[in-house]
Amino acid sequence: MSTIIDLFPEKFIAESKELDKKFLEACEWLTTFGIDYKRTRFGLYEKDFKDFVEGKEPGNAKESLETFMNANLEATELVRLKTTFESFDNTQLSESVKKLVAGQRFRNASYKDQSRDFAFELSIGSRFSKAGYEVDLRSISDLVVIIGNRKLYVECKRLKSYNQLEKRVKSANKQIKKRLCSEVSSKARGMIAVNITDIVNPSASAVIAKHIKNYQKQSADIMKKFVLAHQEVLSKNKHKKCLGVFTEFATHGFINAKEEKDCAFAYIREGNIFRYPLKDSDVDFLYEFWPSLGNQHVL
Repeated sequence: MSTIIDLFPEKFIAESKELDKKFLEACEWLTTFGIDYKRTRFGLYEKDFKDFVEGKEPGNAKESLETFMNANLEATELVRLKTTFESFDNTQLSESVKKLVAGQRFRNASYKDQSRDFAFELSIGSRFSKAGYEVDLRSISDLVVIIGNRKLYVECKRLKSYNQLEKRVKSANKQIKKRLCSEVSSKARGMIAVNITDIVNPSASAVIAKHIKNYQKQSADIMKKFVLAHQEVLSKNKHKKCLGVFTEFATHGFINAKEEKDCAFAYIREGNIFRYPLKDSDVDFLYEFWPSLGNQHVL
């Protein structure tokens, strides 16, 4: 029997000035890879922040706010990656980071944007690394994670349309089967990770809520509804040693509270796992690492 597993969310609060400082530090981190970040989309986000604060953003107020919030989401993701991977050897990250900074300013501006594909792989890698596990980003698989004395092969798929879902899940299970067949240890397992941000929120719209709890509930409900509606597709070609499908999406929003002091910009990275039918030993293995993949501070 397949099962949906999710966790009760925590909330982390940071001053906007602190995030701005961390973003500039993350941009400087990019230069250690020989990247002139000002000539990439992150240089545009830096300008978007400055223009918004100084009231220089052209267009109406709605467009100005959307541009700022898009920059805020992308900056948050970069800060997360920098705080996770700054201690890694640059040679392990170089190719992925160089591809990460390419791409369009807005995530929905292009149907094919490989920069976000690599961003998603690194984001999943950061979940495991922040949880304390060794992550290898140079494998033929998207990610190889060492958990105890076992390997977990993770295939990452970022989706742009519902039509891609079945094809990408089938492909991921096929890739996992191939990796595991060439693996010496019989203890190795696989897991699929899919990002559905561009499916459930194709226009990249911001969420407006009166309280963070309302925002969190709405986010969790969207994710659970998606997984329940696509259980059959998520199980296509499932491999007996694949633990299941980790599903993730991210949104940005604004908490429009009654009291001005309680108003805030918000960002939620929602995730749960659709667990395949597993042997008891594999269920135990999944629960060994799964709880530590959520509720991680960006900073």
